[in-house]
Amino acid sequence: MSKDKTSGRSGPDNTTDDKSAKDTHYATLRRAHRDAKRERGEIPTPQPQKRKRPSADDWKPPALAPDQVLLYGLHTVRAALANPERKNIKLSTTQNALVRLEVGPVDALGIPVEIVSPQDIDKVLGPEAIHQGVMLETRPLPVRRLEALKDSPLLLVLDQVTDPHNVGAIMRSAVAFDAGAVITTQRHSPTESGVLAKSASGALERSLHVALDYAARARASLDGSARREELEALADAVVERNR
Repeated sequence: MSKDKTSGRSGPDNTTDDKSAKDTHYATLRRAHRDAKRERGEIPTPQPQKRKRPSADDWKPPALAPDQVLLYGLHTVRAALANPERKNIKLSTTQNALVRLEVGPVDALGIPVEIVSPQDIDKVLGPEAIHQGVMLETRPLPVRRLEALKDSPLLLVLDQVTDPHNVGAIMRSAVAFDAGAVITTQRHSPTESGVLAKSASGALERSLHVALDYAARARASLDGSARREELEALADAVVERNR
């Protein structure tokens, strides 16, 4: 009779299983021994390793040229790309954000498009910027003059509103109320920036922003109607206060 090969013998597989079981058993004993020593204070307890997240204190803003603006956020960038008066330079976006932008073929944009990670944009804008995975390098919008306001039924004049978040929110309301322009002074007012544009949520591209530098320009640009005389008085008061 042939001998049963499986009876009374331990093959290679059984040997491997026995070794693994012993290793597991001894590893459990070693861990229990270490835990007991830690409880008695004989060895220190290791602190959990926490991943260091970049903070605002560690971040330094990039040095931007006077004619360079970094816009970010889906609504802001989408509106800027659709604005024919914008001179855009470069679009940096994640693959997901590019789909959400819904701008069509990237070749039709006429500017370089770089696929990046959210961390790449964090390094430029800082950890507190809510960029939604997209950043647009562009030029500031053209300087506007008061002559463009002659047919505007509603104008907003801001006096020393210095917070770009507030100015952006006001621009958003100005578009909602169909205001012809938002007028500020060149001094004591925020310049065009990513923060202002993000707060405006696309309204910067749809509202007329005029920055007055002195009252004489306002007087030379306004006609003699009562509506323009009221604006002239407001412009004089704003400029006089900032002298």
